[in-house]
Amino acid sequence: MEMVRSLGMLAGPVAGGVLVGWIGSRNALLADAASYALLALVVMASRLRRKPQRDDQEEETLFADYLPLLRNRRLMVVTGALSLEVFATAIADVAFVFLVMVTLGAGRPRLEC
Repeated sequence: MEMVRSLGMLAGPVAGGVLVGWIGSRNALLADAASYALLALVVMASRLRRKPQRDDQEEETLFADYLPLLRNRRLMVVTGALSLEVFATAIADVAFVFLVMVTLGAGRPRLEC
């Protein structure tokens, strides 16, 4: 799942740039809004509902939902590593803008509406 998200973060800006170049920024934003509306319709049409399962033997605490994760050292290490990867990816996304604008001399982007 993380690989798909990371690939989407890499391919998304490229696809967005191609879309803006092909149909313009206004239409690209309209296509983006339409994709979110379609996703909302799919989620609403699925009618999936989950009721939380509570174990009566276990006392309700602030970290009760996190206990399975906190008790497993391997899951804690993997969760920490994935958190660092998400943090580094977020920083890289910001740094790429400066790489293009400053280092490669692309200048300010022009948006047409």
